[in-house]
Amino acid sequence: SLGQTQGKRNCGQLVANDSLLDFPPGSLLKATLSFRPPFRSSKDLFSAQLDSPLRIENASGAEMSIFSNTKEALRAKAKGLTSDSRALVLGLSIGDDSQVSTKLRSDLKVISLTHLTAVSGANCAIVIAGAYFIFAILGLRNRSRFLGGATALIGYVALVGPQPSVLRSGVMALIVLAAVAMGRGINGLVALALSVVILLIYDPWLSQDLGFALSVSATAGLLLVAPAIYAKLRLHLFRWLAAGISVSVAAQIACFPILLQLQSGFSSYAVLANLLVEPVVAPVTVLGIIASALVLAAPIVSASLTFLASFGTLWIIYVTDAIVSWPGATLAWPTGLLGILLAILLCGLLLAAFRSKAFWIQKTSQVGLAVVLTLAVALLSSTSYRFSTWPSSGWQVVSCDVGQGDATVLQSAGHYAVIDVGREPTKIGSCLKRLGIRRIDLLVLTHYDLDHVGGLEGALKDRQVDRILISGFEDDRPGAKISMRRAIQSGAQITVAETGMTGRLSDVSWVVLSPHRGAAEAEDSNDGSVTMLFRFDGFSLITLADLGEKGQMRLAEEWDQWHSLINQAEPLVLKVAHHGSADTYPEFIEALHPAVALISVGKNNGYGHPTKRALDSLRATHAQVLRTDLLGSIALYAQRQRTSKSVNLRISVSGAS
Repeated sequence: SLGQTQGKRNCGQLVANDSLLDFPPGSLLKATLSFRPPFRSSKDLFSAQLDSPLRIENASGAEMSIFSNTKEALRAKAKGLTSDSRALVLGLSIGDDSQVSTKLRSDLKVISLTHLTAVSGANCAIVIAGAYFIFAILGLRNRSRFLGGATALIGYVALVGPQPSVLRSGVMALIVLAAVAMGRGINGLVALALSVVILLIYDPWLSQDLGFALSVSATAGLLLVAPAIYAKLRLHLFRWLAAGISVSVAAQIACFPILLQLQSGFSSYAVLANLLVEPVVAPVTVLGIIASALVLAAPIVSASLTFLASFGTLWIIYVTDAIVSWPGATLAWPTGLLGILLAILLCGLLLAAFRSKAFWIQKTSQVGLAVVLTLAVALLSSTSYRFSTWPSSGWQVVSCDVGQGDATVLQSAGHYAVIDVGREPTKIGSCLKRLGIRRIDLLVLTHYDLDHVGGLEGALKDRQVDRILISGFEDDRPGAKISMRRAIQSGAQITVAETGMTGRLSDVSWVVLSPHRGAAEAEDSNDGSVTMLFRFDGFSLITLADLGEKGQMRLAEEWDQWHSLINQAEPLVLKVAHHGSADTYPEFIEALHPAVALISVGKNNGYGHPTKRALDSLRATHAQVLRTDLLGSIALYAQRQRTSKSVNLRISVSGAS
């Protein structure tokens, strides 16, 4: 679990939280840890909790591999026309998308261009072709060329890193290369099947990796479907156009059922977007790979090559910005198991229609396609009706489905508060648009983990924000600096939250429960999360952000200072801490005894959220647990009984329960 940890550097120490690792390669990390078994169905051999601050000691350059040095040097030396065009050069050439902005990453996903930042067979082919060309000039024989090409390919894979798509393309390329060196041809599907078998023996957990599944499916689509589509299109279109369309359509068809695990529909303009950017992809990739080969020996030349390549990636960004703003950029598809089954059936029927030469199979496939599409439209129509009536009028609390992140919206008499904004701008923007929010009275950024502030642009775009409440914890991560700069640009009044601070949202009163002034008690960003109590007419709401067990213990110690503010005769709604992490204090949850527990969590997240420990704590209080990964966005409002003084909490959801 340390591999999923990043820390805040403070006086030579790092304190862990749940963001991504950002230590210099070759660093030596020291800490005292408590070990426990991993989450169920987890690849990890164990999970570890820090019992002491994590210390980092920079290793000498000699302890860093040539590949780490090359990658770090390319990151440092690469130039570009803009920061995103520079970042995309690194993505296309070595699969490093760490510097791609959140907005661009989200836009690429909308129009199905995220594959540009993943190393594929095309990258491997470029490396092998380059190595063969050099060895041919040197006059080496076939066996030497094979060894040289294989060595270059292995080195490239080591440089890029063992990502699933890299492993698949690298192993498959080695199989093809070996077959050619032995003077034997090999069927592409056989090479793909062999690479899958080898990799699943090497790492069985790849069978659960969506990146690996997408890589294999896309390749299978190119081998099975693309030739058949091309054969039909070339009779009516220019060959280059037929080839481009067939490749893009084949990949979309093969990956569609898997993509539904990551998004709720498919890109309307994916084929067009891929056709428009395809002319620059190969040149950018070639220039980037050459730049990586020269960065240590000739850094100035390497920087010049990446700058030249950024002209191509700037075109990709221009195309992305243009297309993503078009209406209907994403077409909906039924969600849930039925939606996935329909997608699989659709892909199978398309495969039969394109590949089979038998007249009766083609006709049967066409009829089947009509039936599947009719069912999909019918399901979408019923879902659209439910969406059009969501949320119920008079809603007071909405937990937006923003994937693996937090975003909670509160309403009182037409005034709105937003607590965190998730990771992706499009998701929070879509939720706020559906709720009809154009002005935010209070925006709370509980802390600066990207799954809480990464979507800030989506919340601010075309909206006025009056006041922003932030944590007093000193955070020097890039995400914190970017978020703070954007918050200042919004023109809103910025206030540092501290325990005891109070305010109102029309008829709703609120009080800050933590952290204290300056967040002096906080050990890390999560521990410094802004937690709040909101009092509605009929119920109370506590939002715990990402506050961990130690922070919850402090709230328990200060129980007498704030618990009396809660009306014990009314239900309590709890926004569960940290997406249902195991880092919770069960006794605190039991003492709160919530009637409803909201868990904002993403489907198939890699953290095991919500954990058994968190769910068991909530079940012990008999709370009704509502999860965004199962229900979609969730709306609540209080309804008083006419015949008594009791209050019922009414619930409506946007997704399929």
